[in-house]
Amino acid sequence: MPFNKSIEKRYFTITEVSEQLGLNASQLRYWEKEFTPLKPRTNARGKRFYTANDVEIIQQIAWLVKDQGYTIDGARRAMKKRSEVAAAMASEQAAVQAADALDKQALLRRLRAVRAQLAAWEERLG
Repeated sequence: MPFNKSIEKRYFTITEVSEQLGLNASQLRYWEKEFTPLKPRTNARGKRFYTANDVEIIQQIAWLVKDQGYTIDGARRAMKKRSEVAAAMASEQAAVQAADALDKQALLRRLRAVRAQLAAWEERLG
């Protein structure tokens, strides 16, 4: 077993998932009742353990309900076509990342122009 291999966590508690995604634990428990694909494991005491697949489902539900404005019923219907939801989320995220990259490039060009202008002024004055 190589020592430089990172350890990937298999299960996440409801607290970890709610903090990671910025949701309330009560929302997660409610969504478990409303969305059949979301079935976290529980131990004998009832403590929930979410897998990476469960977290992905929660992200899709949150995107539909919070970002896209779906009702719970509408999100439930959309989740039946889960692959389409995942593709839509990915394309939206890619568009946001592309816009950020363009903004960074434009900002970098402006900063270089300002730097050249300051260097020219320094040369004149100094």
